[in-house]
Amino acid sequence: MSQLVILTGPIAAGKNTVADKLAERLTRQGKTVVVADVDDVAAMVAVPGAAQAGLWFAAHQAHGALVGQWMRSSVEYVVAVGPIYTVKEQTVLTHALPEQAAVLWVVIDASVEVTFARAQADPGRGVSREPEFHHAAHRRFRELLPMIPADQAFNSEELSADQIAAAIEAKINIR
Repeated sequence: MSQLVILTGPIAAGKNTVADKLAERLTRQGKTVVVADVDDVAAMVAVPGAAQAGLWFAAHQAHGALVGQWMRSSVEYVVAVGPIYTVKEQTVLTHALPEQAAVLWVVIDASVEVTFARAQADPGRGVSREPEFHHAAHRRFRELLPMIPADQAFNSEELSADQIAAAIEAKINIR
């Protein structure tokens, strides 16, 4: 059965970078890995976009269905990435999982000062570079953090993406 690793945290905390590093580590071992980012699913909504069209939660639902389908395949590891903070968001991500699915929840965190600087330095980012949006999203994460399951939690200001990926890899290899 597939192993699901859920990476969540605020904007620009390093979730995607860690997901890529973890996928690299696992594929070097000959494992099959799928990285499924809720932002990529939301990006499927044409202009004005999922959030502006009132379809952000629908993107979470589609992401959950996608992750559930991959978990039923022969893929060995599925890495789900995104802002999966509320119980409702967590439920739509996990509702389509096979019974007895192995799930590891990982929170990757960093201060708003650091995440905003990272977002500003990345010209490929969209709305997350806007100060109001970024700070509001970060506040939402902070408010909901107590409700987010965390088998592991990392501060990406203290550890590199590769160090975090190595720690996650060690945890899933002992399960």
